[in-house]
Amino acid sequence: MPIFEYICQSCGKKFEAVVFGSNAPECPACHGQQLEQQLSTFAVSTGGSASARTAPCGAPSGACGSGGAT
Repeated sequence: MPIFEYICQSCGKKFEAVVFGSNAPECPACHGQQLEQQLSTFAVSTGGSASARTAPCGAPSGACGSGGAT
């Protein structure tokens, strides 16, 4: 399921929306449809070393059930 991040051009609210097929998302606050799609922070690389990266829970890489050694 694709999840996209948007900023509403009408009211400025930032939100995430699950988009199915050709359905157009709308702002949950004002129901506006003039939206600016944002680059998902999940898709952005920090360029840091592997040892400096953290797991989604904020713990060091290999924690939180991400397949690291115990």
